[in-house]
Order: sequence, then structure tokens, then C-alpha cells
Amino acid sequence: MKNEKTRYSLSIADMQINVISDAAPEEIDRLVGILDRKMREINLKSRSCSKNEAALLCALEFCAGNLSMQDRLSELEAREEKYAVILEGFKGKTAKLEEEAEELRRENALLRSLIASGNTAPEEEALPEINPVSPTEFLAAVADAQNEAPTEAEKVEEKVEEKPKAKVRSRVGSMFDLLSFNEP
Repeated sequence: MKNEKTRYSLSIADMQINVISDAAPEEIDRLVGILDRKMREINLKSRSCSKNEAALLCALEFCAGNLSMQDRLSELEAREEKYAVILEGFKGKTAKLEEEAEELRRENALLRSLIASGNTAPEEEALPEINPVSPTEFLAAVADAQNEAPTEAEKVEEKVEEKPKAKVRSRVGSMFDLLSFNEP
């Protein structure tokens, strides 16, 4: 029924006017009320102003308001476009951060599963196990090594050392090379 036009008889500031419009009667009544109040305000402020002049002043005021609203609308649309670009940038950053967060969640889950199973990370190699040895076991191993048959290099050294028999020296072991005892 929007396309159906209706004829209206209007009374604005004691002026009769007939109009044809496709607007609803409630909308027409609202517009007539606003215009009637505005024209009566103008007539009250300036008694020398005719009703036609008051109608023109109302029309100028409403046109100025309309232009102001259009300017404001253009400004808001420009801001909307600017904010849309900014929003898209934030959406891109959010997507990247969500990807990073998901990667961190996967790494966290992997580390938790490794900790729960008691394994180390797959790329690490296991270190050889070290068994501590007591000092007596160490000295026994050193003594056993010294009691083995001398190598060829050791035999040559012994021959060189045997030549000057002026003093007899007793060697206790390679661990104690610096200690030598003179025998009487």
C-alpha cells in the first residue's frame, strides 16, 4: 500500500493546504505538527513576518538541517570505511595470533605427553650412564694396569734407566712418578 497515494487536507499555522502523498497518515500528522509549531514560533518572535515568509524560513531551516545531516552522514560513512580497513587489519592479526596460539597448544600437548611418558624429546640422544667408582677400586685398577707386561717403549726406557746404577731407585707406580726412594 506504499504506492497508493492519498489526498490530505492539512492546516498549518491557520493556512489550509491540500497534498497528495503515499506516506502513512501518522507520518503526515507528525510532519504537520512539527511544521505548525515551527511556523508559530517564527510568527511569535517576529510579528512583522507573514505566514508565507515564515513558511519560507521553515523551509530554509529544514534544508539547512538536511544538508548538515547529509554532511554528517558522509563523514560517518568515511569513518566507517576507515574503520572497516582497520578492522580487516585486526582480523588478519587475530588470525595470525590464533595460528601461533594453536601451534603453541600443539607444542604444549607434545611436551606434556613426553613428560607424562617419561621420555625425552625424540631428537635428543641419550647420554651414556656413568657409574661412580670408589677410590680403592680406582687404585686397584691402576695397580693392575702397572703389573701387566711392559710394552716395547717401556722396555727401552727401563734399559736407559738401568745404566747408571749408582743409586738404586724404586718406582712405586706411574701414579707416583714424582716420588722416588733411595735404597741404602
